[in-house]
Amino acid sequence: MSMIKRLFGALGIWMICSIVWSSCNSGKQTETVSNPMDHTAFPVYAKGFKVEQNEEGTQIFIYDPYEPGKVLQKCVLGSGEHVSEAVSYPDLVLDTIRRVVTLSATQWGPLIQFGKAEIIKGISEAGFVKNTLMKTLLNEGKVIEVAYDANYKLELLADIEPDLILVSPDAQGLPSQLLLAGFPLLAWTDYYESDPLGRAEWIRLIGLLSGCQAKADSIFFSIAKEYNRLKELVASSVTNRPTVFADKFFSGQWYIPAGQSYMAQIFNDAGADYLFADIPGTASVPLDIEVIIQRSVEADYWRIAQAARTYSYEQLAKENEIYSGFAAFKNRKIIFCNTTESAYFEESPLHPHWLLADFIAVFHPDLLPEHIAVYHKLLD
Repeated sequence: MSMIKRLFGALGIWMICSIVWSSCNSGKQTETVSNPMDHTAFPVYAKGFKVEQNEEGTQIFIYDPYEPGKVLQKCVLGSGEHVSEAVSYPDLVLDTIRRVVTLSATQWGPLIQFGKAEIIKGISEAGFVKNTLMKTLLNEGKVIEVAYDANYKLELLADIEPDLILVSPDAQGLPSQLLLAGFPLLAWTDYYESDPLGRAEWIRLIGLLSGCQAKADSIFFSIAKEYNRLKELVASSVTNRPTVFADKFFSGQWYIPAGQSYMAQIFNDAGADYLFADIPGTASVPLDIEVIIQRSVEADYWRIAQAARTYSYEQLAKENEIYSGFAAFKNRKIIFCNTTESAYFEESPLHPHWLLADFIAVFHPDLLPEHIAVYHKLLD
């Protein structure tokens, strides 16, 4: 990779990438301020990254999702000529991106929205793609699959010579295979954000990296405005809040969203009382089925997301005889998301306002009588 200068020292690798800013780049950003709709705040809702301006240029700090407050990685946007020698592994110096590998749909999706599809050269899990343009790019060989189920195709990545690979870290950090190969990596931890708008705000970061900051800001703040409008509509109108629980029994456990999780916040903002809101954490938590039954047997609604060609109450009852005992089953109040038919996993993190509207339309149909379901609706 001629564009990457690698130095191996006691701590590891220096990765320095040179590229050219594209034409849709916009002005500089400042610290986050209190006004949630201030376009100069960066970020407003997200907790996983921070953007700062100083004499070295624009600096992006990615925080370790496993150790709150710890900086996992720093990326400096600049030519490298004015960047301090303190920049060390696994930090990055970038100018712009001509060839990017995106290992998640929440990374390549915004680039397509920005009109920057031509810089996407590799993705993962190509068999699950639903976006029409991305399918076309894959079929034409303009984008290739470079990873599947956390297995990386190193030779294909080397052929691409990516200026940047956006990767999901684990508890050990960035993928060792890619680090040892010397690829320029940037940790992307959007899926750890529990605030729906915090997760969507990573749109702004991909906009900054791709030189499309103004367009990204416009898209994000439009989303935030609509999400907050819907949230305020519920807060000012709803007096009767139905109860809801989620997911199903699997392998001896029932995994439910914890009380500070993404889905728990969506339920709350949509005007429902989540029955496990007291369970600490932001991820999924396993509980014994007896606990689920005790708390949820009389719940008003039950949310299920599953890949299925068809799905029905009859099929659900056959899966586990316990299911038919829930009031939400008896009253036909199961909220279903068919992840085979919809682009839920691909799109919804970038469009939390659509997700919120779906749930409001179910919990409080009088508030959104004209709403057409995008991902979730009552099971027929």
